[in-house]
Amino acid sequence: MLPAKIRATFPGALAVLHILLLASVHQARGERERPRITPNARDEHTLHLWHLDETQPPFKDDSGSPLPLSGLLNGALAGQASLPGLGSSVSFRGNAGGIPGESSLKGAVLLARPSLDCGPADNAPPDFTYFGEDGAFTFEAFIRPELLPEDAQVTALTILSMDGEAGERIFSFRIEPQGFLTFNPLPDCGAKGGAMASIPRSGPHAISTRDWFHVAVTYDGNANTRDNLTLYWTRIGADVTEANVIGKGTLSDDLNGLTGDLAIGNEARTKPEDRENAEAEPFPGRIDEVRISSVARYPTDFAFLPAGKRVAPGKGRGPVAETRESPPFSLRLARVMINGKSVPVPRGGAPIKLGSGLYRLAFDFGPASGSPGTAFRIRSQLAGIDEQWNESTTGMSLICQVLDGVGTVVSEAGFGVEGTSAGWADRPEDSFLEPRSEPIYIPLSGRKIRVILASGTPETTGSVVIDDLQFSASGQGIEPLWENSDFRRGTNLTSPAGVPDGWRRMGDNTAIPKAVMFMDNPTRDRTDVAIALVDAERTKQGSWESVRELDPELHAGKTLILSWKEAYNVIPGNLQRASYSNVPPGNYTFRAIGFDDSTLTTVAITLPIHISPPFWQRLWFWPVVTACIVILLALAIYSRARRLGRRKLRELAFQHAMEQDRTRIARDMHDDLGTRITVLTATASIARREIGSDPEKACSHLDRLTHSARELVVAMDGLVWAVDPAHDTLDQFATHLTRLGEEIYRDSEVRLRLDIPDELPPRQLVSDLRHNLALATKESMHNVLKHAGPCEVHISLRYAGDSIAIEIRDTGCGFQPDGGSSGHGRGNLASRLAEIGGTFEISSAPGRGTCVRLSCPLPPK
Repeated sequence: MLPAKIRATFPGALAVLHILLLASVHQARGERERPRITPNARDEHTLHLWHLDETQPPFKDDSGSPLPLSGLLNGALAGQASLPGLGSSVSFRGNAGGIPGESSLKGAVLLARPSLDCGPADNAPPDFTYFGEDGAFTFEAFIRPELLPEDAQVTALTILSMDGEAGERIFSFRIEPQGFLTFNPLPDCGAKGGAMASIPRSGPHAISTRDWFHVAVTYDGNANTRDNLTLYWTRIGADVTEANVIGKGTLSDDLNGLTGDLAIGNEARTKPEDRENAEAEPFPGRIDEVRISSVARYPTDFAFLPAGKRVAPGKGRGPVAETRESPPFSLRLARVMINGKSVPVPRGGAPIKLGSGLYRLAFDFGPASGSPGTAFRIRSQLAGIDEQWNESTTGMSLICQVLDGVGTVVSEAGFGVEGTSAGWADRPEDSFLEPRSEPIYIPLSGRKIRVILASGTPETTGSVVIDDLQFSASGQGIEPLWENSDFRRGTNLTSPAGVPDGWRRMGDNTAIPKAVMFMDNPTRDRTDVAIALVDAERTKQGSWESVRELDPELHAGKTLILSWKEAYNVIPGNLQRASYSNVPPGNYTFRAIGFDDSTLTTVAITLPIHISPPFWQRLWFWPVVTACIVILLALAIYSRARRLGRRKLRELAFQHAMEQDRTRIARDMHDDLGTRITVLTATASIARREIGSDPEKACSHLDRLTHSARELVVAMDGLVWAVDPAHDTLDQFATHLTRLGEEIYRDSEVRLRLDIPDELPPRQLVSDLRHNLALATKESMHNVLKHAGPCEVHISLRYAGDSIAIEIRDTGCGFQPDGGSSGHGRGNLASRLAEIGGTFEISSAPGRGTCVRLSCPLPPK
C-alpha cells in the first residue's frame, strides 16, 4: 500500500501528467499542420535574400548583388528555431535599455553595418537595389510573434525598414500596436501614400503566438494607378494554396532609390537625444527568410507553397505588374447612401425612387479598377440642387453642419485631409499638431451646430488626430461656444476606448474613433488628450460626432471662425464622396465627370433620383379623386358592356376557328384528294382506250388505277383523322405515327425502328397543330423511301411537357444540304412547321444518312 502522503498527492500528479499529455498532443497536431517548407531559392527576380541561418554575423545575402548583414545588436539572438525545413531564425525579443513603449527604447535589431551611427556610416551602400527597373518590388518575411501587438509594449513592431536620420528616411514595413500591418513610405523616398490593413483576428489566418506567418507587401510599379500596393498576411498551414490579401494601398510614385539605415526586426536610425528617437520598434518574436524582389510577386509565388505549384510573375495567372501602359480612364459609382445607410446602386440607368420627405444623400464614386490614379480630375453635381460642378471630398474630413430648430441641416462645410502632414511622426501620440482655421457662416435659422470627424469613404485608410477645437467670432477673442474644446473631460480618457464629454462614436466600426493621450511630447503635458481616427478597414468607416447649441442673438446671420489643431497620415482610397443634406421632393440627377490629363479624354456617370412629394401634393391627387367618383357612377354600365363584349369576342373567335378549319380542309382536299382523283380519271381513260388494242398494257393501267384508289382511301382516312376531334390527344397522335410508318415502309427495303413512349399523358392537341405536324412527319418518311435507298430509319417522339419533338433519322445514302438543291421537300416542311410556331432542322452528309428534327411548342393546358 502507498503511504498516505503519496496517496494524497497522487490525484494532483495525475492531473499534471494529463496536462502534459494534452500539451504534447496539441504540439504534435501543430507540427502536422505546419508542412516542411523549402527555403526561398534565388531566381531572376531576387534582389536580396537573407535565410538568417547563421549563428552570428555576418548573415549571408544569397543574391547576385549581396549585402551581408553584420550587426546583431541590443539582445537580438540568432540560431533560434524556425519552421521545419527553414533552418534557424533570429529572435528580436530583447533590448539594451530604455523604457518600453517610448522612443528611448533600445530594442534588438539586425542591420547592414556592424554598429549604429548618427549619420551615413550605417547606411546601406548607395548602389543597394530594392526595386526593379519599372519600380516594382516585393518585401516579404516569415514571422512568429511571441506577443500580440497590443501586449508588446513597443512603439511599433518593425519587420523590415530603411529609416535613417535626416534625408535618409525611405520606408518602414511593420505592425502597429493597434493590430495593423502597414507599409509607410517615409519623407525621403520620393513618394507618398502607403498601405494599412487590419491583421485578421478570426478565421484561418488569425494572429496568434503559436503559429508562423508569412507577411509581404508588393508594389506593381504602376505609379499612376490606385491600389498599386498589396498587403499579405498568411498563416503557414498545410491547406494554404496562395497568399492571403488583407488590404490595398496607393504609392504615388516609384521609390527614388536613395538609401538609409537598412534593418530587420527594428528601425536603425538613432540620434543623440534618446527621447527623440532610438531603436524603439523591435519585433517581439522571430523573423526568418527575408527577401526583396524586383517584381510584385503573385499570391502563388511564395515559399510556403510547394515549388511545383508556384506561379512566377510573367509565367502564369495573376496581376500584370510589369506593364507601364496606363489602362483607359473610366468612372464607377460604387455606393449610394441614403440617410447614412447604403442602398444598392441601380443598373442600366434605372433611377432611385424614394418616398416623400427630406433625405441626406451621399455618393461614393471614382475611377474604375485599373484606371490611372493621379492624372485625372473629377467634378460632381446633383442637378436640381447644384448649379455648379463641385470638387468632391477625398480622404478624411472635419465636417461642420448648422442645424435649425428641428434638426434639419441648413448649412454644411467640409474640410478634407489626405496625404501626410508636416508634423506627422508615425503615431498620433508622437505627432506635432499644426493649427488650422476655417470660416463658418451661420444662417439666420441656425440653432445648433454639429461637428463630425469622419473617416470618409470605406476605402480610405490612415490616421488623423485633432485637438483644441473651438469657435470664435470674427475679429474677437475666443468665445466659450464649444465646451471641453481640449477634450480633457470625459470617461476613461487614458484608454483609446475613452469618450470625451459631449462626443459620441458613430459609423459601422466604432473601433475606428479613438481617444489619444500625448504621453511624451515636448510641447504637452502628460494629461493632454485629443480625438483621432485610426482606420485600417477598407470596407468600413467610423466617426466622432458632437452637437452644441447656438445663441440666435449672438450667432445667427454671422460668420464664425472654426479653429483646431491637426496631424494626419491619410491614404485616400479609390473613391470620392459627394454629400447633400435635406434634399426635398423632386426629380434630380447625380452626375460625375472625369478628365484625364494624360490622354485629354472625359468620361461621365449619371444616376437619376426621384423623391416623391406627399400624396396630397401630387398633381394627380384631385384628378384621381374626381375620376374615382366618375368611375363609381359608371361601374354598372361598364360591367354590362364588358360582359357583352366578351360574349361577342367568343362568338367571333369561334367563327374564326371554324373558318380556319374549313379553309384548311378545303385546301387539303384540293391539294391532295383532288390531285389523286385527277390521276384516277386520267388512268381510267387511258385503260379504256387501250383495252382493245393492247390488253396487256391496259391491265397495267388498271393495276395502277387500283393502287391509286387504295392511296386515295389512305389519304381520305388521313384527312378524316385530321379533322376528327376524337383524335385530338397526344396518345392518339403517337398511335397515328406508328400506323403511318408501318404502312409507308411495309413493302419496301427500308427497315423501321420506332422509339415512341408506351405511355403518354392524355394531353389535348389542337387540330391545326396535329394536322401540320402529322403531314410534315409523313412527308419526311416519304423522302426516306424515295431518296435514302435500302437502309434503316429510326423514328422517335419526345414529349417535354410544353413541347413535342419528332426525329426521323436514316442510315441511307445522305446528301449535301448546301448543294443548292431545294429538293426533299425542305421548303414545304419548314413552311408547315413555321405555321404552327415550330422549327425544322435537317442534317446530312453523303454516305452518312440524314436526320430530320421537327419540334413545336404546345399550347397551354
